[in-house]
Amino acid sequence: MTALDQAASPADAMQGATRAVPWLFAATIAVSAFLLFSIQPMFTKMVLPLLGGAPTVWSIARVFFQAALLGGYAYAHLIVRRVPLGVGALIHLGTLAAAAAMLPIALAGSLGSPPTDNIAFWLIGLFVLSIGLPFAALATTAPLLQSWFAASGHSRAGNPYVLYAASNLGSFAGLFGYPTLIEPLLPLHSQARMWSAGFAAFILLISAAGLVIARRATPLPTVAAASRIPAHDKQRWVALAAIPAGLVIAVTSYVATDLASAPFLWVLPLAFYLLTFVATFRDRPWVSHSTVARLVPFVVAPLSVGLLGGQRPYWLVLVAVNLAAFVLLALLCNGELYRRRPAPGHLTEFYLWTSLGGALGGMFAASLRTCSHRSMSTQF
Repeated sequence: MTALDQAASPADAMQGATRAVPWLFAATIAVSAFLLFSIQPMFTKMVLPLLGGAPTVWSIARVFFQAALLGGYAYAHLIVRRVPLGVGALIHLGTLAAAAAMLPIALAGSLGSPPTDNIAFWLIGLFVLSIGLPFAALATTAPLLQSWFAASGHSRAGNPYVLYAASNLGSFAGLFGYPTLIEPLLPLHSQARMWSAGFAAFILLISAAGLVIARRATPLPTVAAASRIPAHDKQRWVALAAIPAGLVIAVTSYVATDLASAPFLWVLPLAFYLLTFVATFRDRPWVSHSTVARLVPFVVAPLSVGLLGGQRPYWLVLVAVNLAAFVLLALLCNGELYRRRPAPGHLTEFYLWTSLGGALGGMFAASLRTCSHRSMSTQF
């Protein structure tokens, strides 16, 4: 090897390491999302035998997971805004270590047997004591690592929002991977051990990302010097996030309950919902925002006619129209969210408000559906 080659090698190594930084952050975010989406059905299935498969379990589980996600985003916002990045990375690693101490995933026995009535608070307590810390710690990953990437000094750090696509791809993989590969092949105790191994791998990945921050972290002047976000911008973020989050529950219930009960049909709206984030949170969206806006009326109009019609002989057509309308509306809202994203200094605040919007939209759709079922039951 010549002296020139020896001199060039460290530079080449540094350049290769720099190129790997976005992939490291994207992989860490994707793994965390996969773990989040696989623990939800896994742990809920652990709880079901205690209550004989009661539908209440699924409803309470949905409320808990939405609340834990919102709490994780609030934690990420506080740790980014209140402490230096290096200290924040150490704090978060300590949080992950405490979460790892609760593994493997199992039902907490401190609450005793389930009560005969008013079971909601008992269920929420069971979820909190059993998986609350691991789930909330994982839920912080998407906003936290995007903020870290914005401070990494990388040439592509000016737009960390594109990493959100990795989170939704990981969620998409977990959504289909658990019912098709994990659940049929492994018993619950083996699933819990495998999930714990995945959590350990995730800690290694986020530790590597923390080292990048420790070595390359640059100040984020947008955090210290940025003006306050106007209230109407926050309200707009909440509304834009709430609409598709509510629609995904409404469309899932309508398609899988009112139209048809085909296997895995309920998965499609959620899968499309996740993919709309992948399609829009990028510099070049899969479909331009203006094109989506022009297409929306062409699917909403026939959908309205179909909903008003009493007979549903062509249920497959109605499923397709419902899904098409939902996808376009989700693309429209999420595309508008991406267009209205703030500077990276306000990234965690942006995700905190959108998470609140998603929780409100989901709760509104679920409560509306419950009231509708109660109204129909009283008529008979």
